[in-house]
Amino acid sequence: MKKPSRLILGIAAVVVAAAAGLAWKQWAPAATAKSGGKPPPLVGVTTSRTLDLPVRFAAQGHIVPLNQVDIRPQVTGVIRTVNFREGDEVKPGQLLFELDASDVVAQMRRAEAQANQIHAQLNEATRDLNRTLQLVKSGFMSAAVVDTARSKAESLQAQFKAAQADVESARVRVGYMRIVAPIAGKTGAVVVHPGSLAQIGDAAPLASIVQFDPIAVEFTLPERDLAAVRDAHAAGDTEVSIDLGGDTRTGTLSFMDNRVNTGNGTIGLKASFANADRHLWPGAYVRVALSAGTTKNAVVLPPQAVLEGPDGNFVFQVDADKHVVSQPVTLLRIQDHNAVVDGLRSGETVVVEGARSLRSGMTVAIDSAAAASAATNGAAR
Repeated sequence: MKKPSRLILGIAAVVVAAAAGLAWKQWAPAATAKSGGKPPPLVGVTTSRTLDLPVRFAAQGHIVPLNQVDIRPQVTGVIRTVNFREGDEVKPGQLLFELDASDVVAQMRRAEAQANQIHAQLNEATRDLNRTLQLVKSGFMSAAVVDTARSKAESLQAQFKAAQADVESARVRVGYMRIVAPIAGKTGAVVVHPGSLAQIGDAAPLASIVQFDPIAVEFTLPERDLAAVRDAHAAGDTEVSIDLGGDTRTGTLSFMDNRVNTGNGTIGLKASFANADRHLWPGAYVRVALSAGTTKNAVVLPPQAVLEGPDGNFVFQVDADKHVVSQPVTLLRIQDHNAVVDGLRSGETVVVEGARSLRSGMTVAIDSAAAASAATNGAAR
């Protein structure tokens, strides 16, 4: 073969080899992708840690009186006077209403007269019995007459006691004509006026009295918080505060319901507050914060590290070989930007970013920048 021909063949071979190499480079990644050799997913991680964390719970509550009385008549009568104004502060025993007592006073006088009449008859029967006893002793009368006289006296004695009871009942009814305040508090709207007929069994009370100082706040917490609140309350380590738009007031936990509401899984609580300035008004809604001691060595994570699945909450742990494992946990509460969990030890490496596409057993690549950021944020919190 001539030299030029060999040269041309050599050049052609080099070109073919170069083209083959280029084709291989373009084909190899696609083949790798098709064969399942994807790079591992990139995730950010954090490390679980322990804190001595104050136990605080937040809730919505509403203000309720500790004592409230609806004023209702105990007898039917016409209102003669109303002795207070709507919204007045009243004291125990203060006269509120007077009813027309003419009819019940007449009934009392009639009962007293009947009692006096029977009492006079009783005195006469007693004297007759004493005379009869003397005559029997003297032999002027038989013993059978004594039995008759004694029976009459005893009958009148029973009638006199019944008459006395009627007098007392009438006096009580006369007392009902004066309606007084049973407690100290603030009165509400008055729905009757002089001349109105007050009747037993009316749907609306004559007025209501609400005690303002002290006053209470009712609220509920989930059943899962019951144990912490119960133990802290038993140890005297609870404090309740309410936010009045910049003004915070503290009170004491005064009541825990004796059962959990099975309908919504909550426990009812009540706290009492001093209210001399009348700033707390019954029926108003307030934000409630309950402090219940301190949880020692609470395991905490960033809230976004805790995921929710069909079987409850879980986290993805990362082992030394960078394999992720699903670990069930119990989310106790989220407080101060920390998720307090049970079921995890301190110092465990947990996925905090990129966990949504993971499955247990997968290999991951750790994003060092995200891990450093998570560690810094956790330390700052």
